[in-house]
Amino acid sequence: MLHPPNNHRPNWAAYFRLLGKCVVYGASVLLLVACSTALASMPAPQATTQPTKSSVVTQTVQLPLISSGQQVAPSPIFLPLVSNLPQIATRLGFGMTSGSLNDFPEINSLKAGWYLNWGVNAAPAQPNGMEYAQMIRIHQDLTCPLGSANAHNRTLCPYVVPHSYTYQPNAAKIQQVAQARPGSLWMIGNEIERRDWYGGGRQDEILPELYAVAYHELYTLIKTADPLAKIAIGGVIQATPLRIKYLDRILDHYQLTYGVAMPVDVWNIHTFILPEKSGSWGADIPVGFSETTGAYLFHLGSNGEVLPIMPEHIDGNLIAQQIRDFRQWMKDRGEQEKPLIISEYSVLLPNWVLGLPGDDSQSIIDFMLWSFDHFLTAKDCSLGYSADECRLVQRWVWYSLNDVTGFNEHQAYFDPVSKAMTATGQAARQFVQDRIQELAKRPY
Repeated sequence: MLHPPNNHRPNWAAYFRLLGKCVVYGASVLLLVACSTALASMPAPQATTQPTKSSVVTQTVQLPLISSGQQVAPSPIFLPLVSNLPQIATRLGFGMTSGSLNDFPEINSLKAGWYLNWGVNAAPAQPNGMEYAQMIRIHQDLTCPLGSANAHNRTLCPYVVPHSYTYQPNAAKIQQVAQARPGSLWMIGNEIERRDWYGGGRQDEILPELYAVAYHELYTLIKTADPLAKIAIGGVIQATPLRIKYLDRILDHYQLTYGVAMPVDVWNIHTFILPEKSGSWGADIPVGFSETTGAYLFHLGSNGEVLPIMPEHIDGNLIAQQIRDFRQWMKDRGEQEKPLIISEYSVLLPNWVLGLPGDDSQSIIDFMLWSFDHFLTAKDCSLGYSADECRLVQRWVWYSLNDVTGFNEHQAYFDPVSKAMTATGQAARQFVQDRIQELAKRPY
């Protein structure tokens, strides 16, 4: 996008003198043709401000300006061209687990404002001009291969010593994408506190002190390539006391190691409600902690095991409290005036664990719509982001666009096989249509 130099003043006088001549001598066909040609190619007086990012683009044209017997030097001007892109819900997004957005014929009708697919992409699909959020994947190095039979067991498969980490994609690719996609949101890791689990499953397990080192390297790498990039910390599974302590250890180690506060442009969490118990299904205990139990242990068996019963998984009050607790922590850390995003949340557990009939999609839809409304409207000027009318949450991502394997069968917007929009997708689309003016406002 071209931007005029600040010391160049617009030549309004010459522009209107020529326009006046066309009006006065409009009866002459030849003059009309000449004037029409001149005006069509003539630049409008130069603008002194850059247009907003949303829906205005500019085009520069030049021609000699004619003044009564005096030739005036050509002057570049900027003509606003109205974009054909529709208004979209900048705040609301989704996670796509496989394929391309172009696989779904009705994707444009969602009018979502952003999405992610847990990776990095220099040329992502962007229907309606939606934003693609970049995510670097990271993991602490192990003495056995990731995903192998014992990769979850730190006795049989300990960390490499001295501690080190690996990230994907590599540094050259990250810088290439950062330069190609200026101003992008970058998340460094995903569920970084989550221990690998039995069967080769994993997220981005890394000790908090080592994450501080990795964050410093990757933050510097991205900002060197693109100073306009927005960097977000990797989202923890849920904002519980143990996981907030994990974040404390990251920030404390960064301060100790580099002598400054850790630079975070955008704070990021997930807001699941899952049991925290060592070696159990759910969220487990954050890596690097010796505790064996944490939050959300509502239903335990006679031997202390976590039972597969959890209607609290879709309890909006628990999620609302998580957000307030995290915002309070941000304030205590001097980070209140930063955006907070929720880069993943949903209904993961199947209906039978929630205590619902298997065909009950409406309860899942009701939870989703409640969450959309809460994230959009919850405000508190003692905790929230003042630049966004004191809202507690600025943007959020629903899981998922198209994944129904292994998680709740009613949470996806589209059937992954037929590509048809589900009842959940239709409800999300209707919410956006009804609240588009509020959702379209860019929060930061």
